[in-house]
Amino acid sequence: MANAAVETAQFQVRAGGDVARTLRMFDALSQHIREAYQDLEGQVTRLTGELSVISERRQRELEEKEKLANQLSTLLRVLPAAVVVLDSRGNVQLANPAAVDLLGEPLEGERWIHVIDRCFAPQDDDGHEVSLKDGRKVGIRISPLESGQGQLILINDLTETRRLQAELARHERLKAMGRMVASLAHQVRTPLSAAMLYAGHLEKPDLDPDKRLQMAGKLKRRLRHLEEQVRDMLVFARGETRVAEFVAVAELMSGLRQLAEGLDLRATVHWQIRGDDQATVTCNRETLLGALLNLIKNADDACGKRPGARIDVNARVQDGSVQFLVEDNGTGFSEAERARLLEAFYTTKPQGTGLGLAVVLSVVQAHRGVFDIWSEGKGKGAVAAVTLPLCRPAESHRNMTGDEA
Repeated sequence: MANAAVETAQFQVRAGGDVARTLRMFDALSQHIREAYQDLEGQVTRLTGELSVISERRQRELEEKEKLANQLSTLLRVLPAAVVVLDSRGNVQLANPAAVDLLGEPLEGERWIHVIDRCFAPQDDDGHEVSLKDGRKVGIRISPLESGQGQLILINDLTETRRLQAELARHERLKAMGRMVASLAHQVRTPLSAAMLYAGHLEKPDLDPDKRLQMAGKLKRRLRHLEEQVRDMLVFARGETRVAEFVAVAELMSGLRQLAEGLDLRATVHWQIRGDDQATVTCNRETLLGALLNLIKNADDACGKRPGARIDVNARVQDGSVQFLVEDNGTGFSEAERARLLEAFYTTKPQGTGLGLAVVLSVVQAHRGVFDIWSEGKGKGAVAAVTLPLCRPAESHRNMTGDEA
């Protein structure tokens, strides 16, 4: 009995120790779980905050993009120029209202090449613009999209602009008509009187043959002078120049050289072409050569009879344009004179209409070119430059279709 009681007591002690240890382990585990839960709660709270910030940022970005898209949509809707977006297959993906007004429907979903066939009617005198079938003139610019998947085509209706420019030019010419008539009467009278004098000498039956040839030559020069003055005045008065010929640079320089060789130039002329001499210019051959010849005659007049008088005529083909340069080592001019050189009827010559450079400017502008003239000062010669865009007829249709060049 005593032994049994002892064993029972020992068992109770061991059992009590196990329970206590178990309780301690349970408490430790519970504490660990509470700490893990609290840590998890903290992470959830932090992630929730970060997600909220990201969501707000994304929402703002979406709102800004939506606002930008609305602004772009409004801009395309009110833009007066026609905007057409092509996908990578050459289909019209987007067209604004101005494009629909200009080219008609259907547009979106159509092949751009079919729109060209339906709406465009290129003419020989289009130059650097393109005609539509309804007679309007448009300018076209094509740019690749940043993604590289498609192209953006911008079409400007230039019909009204060209009409207003022509009307303004006509008004300016009408204002100058009075001065031109007075100048014509004065400038024609002198060479005409001289021509009549030489003709009177030629009527004498006893005139020496050598004198007769001399008088005939002088008469011819006076008549040529008259013809040049009348031609310049007609070009200035008419103003409009039909630009519809495709002429190579080499052919223009050859024609200009032939015309120059027919003049009684006192200076020695040197000719040079730099670059592709077969590059083509859209031009009116006769009026363009007349304008360039005017520059050569002006250069020769500036050189006068000075020893070593020289004129360099160069054509430089580069960067999609050709520049005709006429450089002389003549009298030159001051900056004050340069400011007035392109004014109609302004001249520094004792004889002349003052229309030469004004005619050159008019012709160059009709060719969508740029004319400039400069000098480093009196006695330092001068340079006249005519810059015209080159034309590549073989590429014009391909570029209009939006294909890669």
